[in-house]
Amino acid sequence: MKNTLVIVADLAGFKAFRVDGKHLGPTPRLELVEHFDLDEARHRIVDKVTDLSGRFPRGSSVKNNGAMSDGERHNIQLEAKKRLIRQLAQRLNTLVKQEKAERCFLAASREINHPLMEELDPQVRAAVEKSVMADLMKLDRAELMKHFQ
Repeated sequence: MKNTLVIVADLAGFKAFRVDGKHLGPTPRLELVEHFDLDEARHRIVDKVTDLSGRFPRGSSVKNNGAMSDGERHNIQLEAKKRLIRQLAQRLNTLVKQEKAERCFLAASREINHPLMEELDPQVRAAVEKSVMADLMKLDRAELMKHFQ
């Protein structure tokens, strides 16, 4: 049997399992290879930034009644999401190469599945045999393989 990995991911991390088809039974056994957590994903934006700095008086009049501008709109959440996806992809690239996986099954939540696939190295992307758009992180191992058949 080919060296196969089953990877389930969401924005906060991933779990990678090696498929062990050597034992007797209708479903292969899954052995946990790595559990990777991104602590940054669990923090809120409020914890990272403050709303006081960067506020400037609104308008050009001398008497503006103390109204303050919020400054420029930044895409902090979008940039944080892109950074987290990039970190996940880098770690997955390393894992698949270390394990010398010939094929992979990937399940990632709908919001990150496509961007994650784009960030993977071409040889790792080619090893992904099936990609499922679902968040299966909390699913039991016994139920996991049913989603890839």
